[in-house]
Formats: sequence, C-alpha cells, structure tokens
Amino acid sequence: MSAPHRGSGPGVVPGTENEHAACADLWTRALAHRDGTAPDPAVRDRVLRKLGTPPHLLLVLRPEEGCAPAGFSLSLPPAAGDPSHTAYLAFLALDPDHQGRGWGRRLLAATLDRLSGAADAVTLEVLPDNAAARALYESTGWRATGEGRFEGSGRSSVVYRLDLDRG
Repeated sequence: MSAPHRGSGPGVVPGTENEHAACADLWTRALAHRDGTAPDPAVRDRVLRKLGTPPHLLLVLRPEEGCAPAGFSLSLPPAAGDPSHTAYLAFLALDPDHQGRGWGRRLLAATLDRLSGAADAVTLEVLPDNAAARALYESTGWRATGEGRFEGSGRSSVVYRLDLDRG
C-alpha cells in the first residue's frame, strides 16, 4: 500500500524502529481501555521486546501523513524450515479513539496482503471474551482452530488460522 496523502484518509505504511515506543504505548492503552484497567508497564515492556526481535513485519496506520500511528500490526514470518509456511500475527492494535471506522479492517487487510507472498497461512491468538476482535477475524474468513495460552501472560486464548493465496 502506498504512502497516504494528506486528506485522503488513513494509510498503512511500513513502520520503523523509531516507532516502537509509540506502538508499545498504543498497545498498552488499547488493552487498558478494553479491560477497564490502568496501563501496565510490564505489558509495554513485553511489546517492546517483541518489536525489537527481528525478523518481523511492522505496519503502522496513520490518519494522515506525518501523524503518529493510530494503529499497528506486527507479524512474524514463517520460521526457516517451517514446512507449513505459517506466519504469526502477534499484534493488531488500533487506538481506542479511532475504533469503529473500519480502520482495523483496513490494517488487517494490508497486513495479510504483505504476508501473502511469504506465507501459506497466518495464525493468531485472541482472548476468548474479546468479542470485537473475534467478530473482526471471523467476518474476514479466519477460523478458530483450537485453544492456547499467551506466551507473555499465560492467559487462555483462542487460536485462529487464515489460509492465504500465495499467487
């Protein structure tokens, strides 16, 4: 997806290392908003560690050129030698002030578009009670394939998978 033009609405562009802190802050705010809690510095630290561990695909959503990210996704490509060629969508976040405008769907579509050349499928995990996220994924073709636990928190998760067209 090309760089956004002023006034053209949100654009999804590759993120940079300089945006790691802003993305970690955004994730922390979004989780606090979702859970009705105060932002947790330990969550922010986990996100920063994940952002600092290549290889990964970081995409940011900007409301307009020059603005701070209003959303981001972080994907991990298939591991070398992985016969399933499965990528992992580690984070998809949208600032709570920008939700409900279709921007999360746009960010997800751009992420999948970028992964489609490198992976046959993508997996992700979501909290069982995160109805909004589950509705987004299910409405875009993802299917629940099992249960798991989040690496950082140990909380229960629902594992989703989406098969991609590598054409």
